[in-house]
Amino acid sequence: MSEAEDTYTTGQAAKILKVSDSYIRRLVRSGEIEAVQDDNGRYLIPQRVVHAMLEGRRSDALDLSEPSSEAAELRRRLEDLQRELGRLEGRLELTEKAESTMQEERERLIAQLEEERAERRRLQERVEELSLPWYRRWFR
Repeated sequence: MSEAEDTYTTGQAAKILKVSDSYIRRLVRSGEIEAVQDDNGRYLIPQRVVHAMLEGRRSDALDLSEPSSEAAELRRRLEDLQRELGRLEGRLELTEKAESTMQEERERLIAQLEEERAERRRLQERVEELSLPWYRRWFR
């Protein structure tokens, strides 16, 4: 890289490419993009490198307008997952409704059980009263 070549800092390159500053620094450290360090330790990236990356991203975006077999497969997989999600949401709704119904039935049965227990206690007291000899029932 020549001294006169225009450069961007990692922050400027990140803004232009619409990525994070840390991502640009990671690319520089891994050697995926060309850069030099200035006296302050900042990375300086040649403008031509940033512009080439920007053009590459634009051409990649244009290529996506014509779906590749991989993109078509991913689209099909996404549609399958969306259908499965719809089925699962329906099953969840039915399960929640069944759970609610079962909970209501449980509460009704518990209330009925409590009533029957109270009736049993009342009848047990009556049986005990009737099993007493007649004179004890009269002279209590």
